[in-house]
Amino acid sequence: MPSVLFALLLVSLAANGWLVWRVWRPVRRLSAGAVRLAEGELGTLEHPCNGVSEIESLRRAMLAMAGHVQRAQAQSHAYAGALVRGQESERQRLAHELHDDTVQALVALGQSLDLARAALHTQPAAVGEMLSSTRTMTAQTAASLRDMIADLRPPALDELGLATALRMLANTRHPGLNIHIEGTERRLESTLELALFRTAQEALNNARRHAAASHISLRLSYQPHSIVLSVEDDGRGFTPPPDLNTLAMDGHFGLVGIQERLTEYGGTLRVNSTPGSSTRLEASIPTGEREQPGSEVRDPVCSALLQPEQAFGSAVYNGQTYYFCCPVCRGAFQRDPQAYIPK
Repeated sequence: MPSVLFALLLVSLAANGWLVWRVWRPVRRLSAGAVRLAEGELGTLEHPCNGVSEIESLRRAMLAMAGHVQRAQAQSHAYAGALVRGQESERQRLAHELHDDTVQALVALGQSLDLARAALHTQPAAVGEMLSSTRTMTAQTAASLRDMIADLRPPALDELGLATALRMLANTRHPGLNIHIEGTERRLESTLELALFRTAQEALNNARRHAAASHISLRLSYQPHSIVLSVEDDGRGFTPPPDLNTLAMDGHFGLVGIQERLTEYGGTLRVNSTPGSSTRLEASIPTGEREQPGSEVRDPVCSALLQPEQAFGSAVYNGQTYYFCCPVCRGAFQRDPQAYIPK
């Protein structure tokens, strides 16, 4: 009997020793590593815990999660750095254009006017030519400023809407672009229209600069609860990565920027491309459900005639629903409804 108890004691000691060395100590090491991981030491779990297979599997899973966090941080830092550099580059470009073009043109206009004033009494015939030249120079300067303003934010986008702004973009910057508008055009929230306009700009620039495309087509589809923008080219194509964010690590931020912009509004980006063939980019943003008029109505602010399903939005005042052509009119009505309701 004593020998049996002694054997049981040895087995118990051996089991406890095994639990201490293969479970308890590895769990403590894993727990300490998890604490350091939470404090930001992402490489703390690189060494094995020397425990049972389940603990080792948990360590490897936590290490993989830390790797994903590290990669996401690196991508985020790279993208943030690119945004800062892009902003500074854009500021530098504007400064150069304003100094080299606009400021110099204004100086030349002032000098021309000074010459015209000096010759007003002595050479009246020459004054007419000077003023004509000054008028031409003024028109050129104004056109240059309009182009710069359009690059920053096209006035047509706020005044006429996304579809018209895209048509004007095609006519002025991308001649030969095939543009198709599907569905019933309607105004959207200004932030959504700007997001889609910038998406189109970036996609078209990519097709021209990187894909060396000969033909580009742009399609804007107004759907009941969303709007879809697609740009397709016949350029050289490429192999899109499974995760577009990885492009940031290689210094390619165009598609990453588009995806970030769309994600902010609950949208999605899909890129289909084949090396040596073509590329198709499709951006979709949900627009939500809006109450629409069932028949022709007039905007109470600007008196624009709105066809069924063409209203930008609506507002209810004193139990009556009013429909609007754009966010500007709706905002004006909401600030002072009485100013637009017939007495």
